[in-house]
Amino acid sequence: MHDELKTRTLTQFYIGLGLFVLSGGTVMLVTDPFLMADIALVMLSVYLMFTGLVRHKAHG
Repeated sequence: MHDELKTRTLTQFYIGLGLFVLSGGTVMLVTDPFLMADIALVMLSVYLMFTGLVRHKAHG
């Protein structure tokens, strides 16, 4: 159970990291109407990475 929780929190971190790389890489390429959606993806990915690391440190 403990290893499963560590794996899940690290998976959440890596999903956030991948989303951050995707949205951060495309922020210069998007047009104006999609800029706010891209910024929202960056904020969501930072949240996922932060909560994934906090849970990982708290349990491990």
